[in-house]
Amino acid sequence: MPTATTPNIEQIRDCFPALAANEILMDNAGGSQVPLTVANAVRDYMLRSYVQVGAEYSASKRATQTVAEAHMVVNTIMGGENVGRTIFGSSSSTLFRMLADCYGDILQPGDEVVIAENGHESNIGPWIRLANRGITVKLWEANAETGVCEVETLQSLLTEQTKLVVLVQTSNILGQVEDIQSAIDAAHRVGAKIVVDGVAYAPHLLVDVEKWGVDWYVFSCYKVFGPHIGAMFGRHEAFAELTGPNHYFLAKDYLPGKFELGGSNPESCAGLLGLPSYLQFLTGAADFNRQTVVEAWKAMEELEKPLTAQFLDFLNQQPRVRIIGSSVADHNRVPTIAFTHETLGSKEIADQAISQGVGMRWGNFYSVRLLERLGISSASGVARASFAHYTTKEEVDTLITALEPVL
Repeated sequence: MPTATTPNIEQIRDCFPALAANEILMDNAGGSQVPLTVANAVRDYMLRSYVQVGAEYSASKRATQTVAEAHMVVNTIMGGENVGRTIFGSSSSTLFRMLADCYGDILQPGDEVVIAENGHESNIGPWIRLANRGITVKLWEANAETGVCEVETLQSLLTEQTKLVVLVQTSNILGQVEDIQSAIDAAHRVGAKIVVDGVAYAPHLLVDVEKWGVDWYVFSCYKVFGPHIGAMFGRHEAFAELTGPNHYFLAKDYLPGKFELGGSNPESCAGLLGLPSYLQFLTGAADFNRQTVVEAWKAMEELEKPLTAQFLDFLNQQPRVRIIGSSVADHNRVPTIAFTHETLGSKEIADQAISQGVGMRWGNFYSVRLLERLGISSASGVARASFAHYTTKEEVDTLITALEPVL
């Protein structure tokens, strides 16, 4: 349960101005709201330090420091302070594409890349393109009943030629946590590196790249209460074997710049510096450090658990509803809940909620391969409601009241 230092839900919601509007926001998996501290940090930067970084005059020095500190903040959230560093891109999709292109420059014909089928297309398509360079691409097929890419199946695909294993930690359709530790261990036993999509996981559960031993880890800051920017952690050893895409005259070890074409977006970096104060508010911590992150994510997880159980309990009582992913609200389930109906289209379901002031959505959510494996039309897709720690029980009640007559 939340501790005595955890603010109540009204105090938490007061930090997010967008939540004061009449519409109930249940598309948080597509993008979370930002606390006022983040919005103010962007505003203040653009009014006071909106200059090019890297120069010697005072305003530029402030801008340069802002960008550097933002990298450190996100690396702390990743848990990568001791083992690697974080770079930024305009989105997770662009980071995956950039990383795949970098590996395309060093992998040789006959090298193998294994790709989990149940991920977002942004972390599948760029790797499949490597086949054009003579690299062997193996699709790690999902279980047709559960949608899970099972570790036993992975082990049958691994060989001494496997160089990369690419997977998702939590599917944005299934909403359940994959066993990435077993996958990481299996990949490392054959000398392969591992690339993890943590976009749907990071807003809800603690990221710990050092503990897991992951080589590359990506999430979207705009889904973790920050501005629209993507972040990628890489271990020092993983960065060392690649040459970033930035200008040829920049040194290979010029990090993060070698991997950030055009540089980091400085106003987004400023916004990220507004996030620690919110995490401190959430935990009562006097300072921002890794322990603050641990406690903040624990508090968020505890706030979300009853919401997940509330909505899953409702869906489990609807005989014509198919819940996609686990139907149990446990520690392996995040509050991103997709479902279909025997007779109603997913659009009809979402439209019904929207008509009652609840902002949810429907679609394939760029996980077309997974839906096809599950026997679900990617054209009709799934209905999806997704909560965050600032969602209230009353909002979930409103969603249930809206959907119950049609489901």
